[in-house]
Amino acid sequence: MDGSGKDKLKVVPLRPTRPKHPLDPRLEELRKILNEDVEPIRDEDDELSDKNVIKCEKKFRKRFGYGFSWHRRHRVALIRLKHEKDLTDREIILFRHAGALRRTPWGVHLDASGWIALWGAFQLAILGLMIAAIVIGVWPQLATSPIKVLKLIGLLVGLLSICLMIYLTFIKPWIIQRRTERQDK
Repeated sequence: MDGSGKDKLKVVPLRPTRPKHPLDPRLEELRKILNEDVEPIRDEDDELSDKNVIKCEKKFRKRFGYGFSWHRRHRVALIRLKHEKDLTDREIILFRHAGALRRTPWGVHLDASGWIALWGAFQLAILGLMIAAIVIGVWPQLATSPIKVLKLIGLLVGLLSICLMIYLTFIKPWIIQRRTERQDK
């Protein structure tokens, strides 16, 4: 620069302005669709739709399982909770079987305890050690005694099914509740 002012610096923006209209009009339509609220999947004519389930206790029990025998106020609260927390029917059934779905005079709440999940994790750790001990004990006998190995494999299958039940009853409801709490924030 020589000071004459002829060589003024030109400022070039790092991010040029975006065009008001996208190149493809389908892109704007796709953005609108993705930003819309999601409607429930069940039709109004469906036998097990939310409205029909709230009206009829038999349909409610058919949709969520025969262990649910709730009056209308709690059915309404459960459907509201399902949509607020973005839960599936299977997750609601899981909470009910795990005893982590609480009815109060003010509505229905998720009540999975972190302490119970910790207890379930401790039980899984103990069972995992037992499974590891069985596998280590079976390994040398694999070639010599296949009948004994089949018995121990049956025991392993039984222990693994117990592990799955512990996970579904104690740990998974707590994980789902944590997910819904993070979504609320």
